[in-house]
Amino acid sequence: MKLTYAVERLLETGWTPLADMELERLPDGRRFPSVLAVQREFARLGLDLQIKQNLMFGCYRASWAPAGEPIQAGQTDACHGTVIGDCEREAAVYALAQLREASFERQVESLHASEAQFETVQA
Repeated sequence: MKLTYAVERLLETGWTPLADMELERLPDGRRFPSVLAVQREFARLGLDLQIKQNLMFGCYRASWAPAGEPIQAGQTDACHGTVIGDCEREAAVYALAQLREASFERQVESLHASEAQFETVQA
């Protein structure tokens, strides 16, 4: 995976930069959040983001969990996740894309559950 792909995935989630957000640019001009901006976004949502370099495999692993919880790579659910990238920026941006995508999926599931309850009440 490359940084361009991570940025594309983030943009597909509908992400737009906040006014005070630290941004970087791809060679084609598309803007994306810096590693620090991504970490701040996770913190704003009550999550800790940890990015570690894996020298053995030549990659970076970004893992997140609710603030104060130990971060365990490989744990994935509504509040936990792990992604891999070639560089720290790619891992951070892809982590934010995955978090936003998971949040959207939870909202859709919640909407479907609400609709099902509404239909049951109407019947």
